[in-house]
Amino acid sequence: MDSSEVDRELDASEGQVVREVMIQIKALLNDSGRSGDAGIWRAILCEPPADQIPLRREIGRQLEPQLRPMAENGSFPAPVVGFLAEWFDWHSLQEIVAQEDERRYPEPDPDRDRESRDDEAPQMVNFWPAVIGWVIGLVILATLFGGMGGG
Repeated sequence: MDSSEVDRELDASEGQVVREVMIQIKALLNDSGRSGDAGIWRAILCEPPADQIPLRREIGRQLEPQLRPMAENGSFPAPVVGFLAEWFDWHSLQEIVAQEDERRYPEPDPDRDRESRDDEAPQMVNFWPAVIGWVIGLVILATLFGGMGGG
């Protein structure tokens, strides 16, 4: 697709698609449970013909004033922010997602890991108290029900 096709005015049917997507997005934003699911965002925005570049740009242009601040202030989880940043080419959001990933998954420090392993004693699970409890319970039940059978 050349730049003249991308930057052209939308025709009536494309404008209708943009309006319908905007309605779906506004409904999604009113449902806090579903708005945190990147799969739902993907289902709405990636559905043809809304996935065509001219429509994507127009949808992004209309959504940017509302969605970008919400994504920047943490209203959406990282997967949603990552999808919106990639889908609409919002580079500042891609940097936020990268910073969030660095905080969530810091580089491992081999010296610190070695020290924490040395400090911790190996955990042994002692199952004998449980076995003894079961045996005592069975003995008690056998004595209770053993006397009920005969006279």
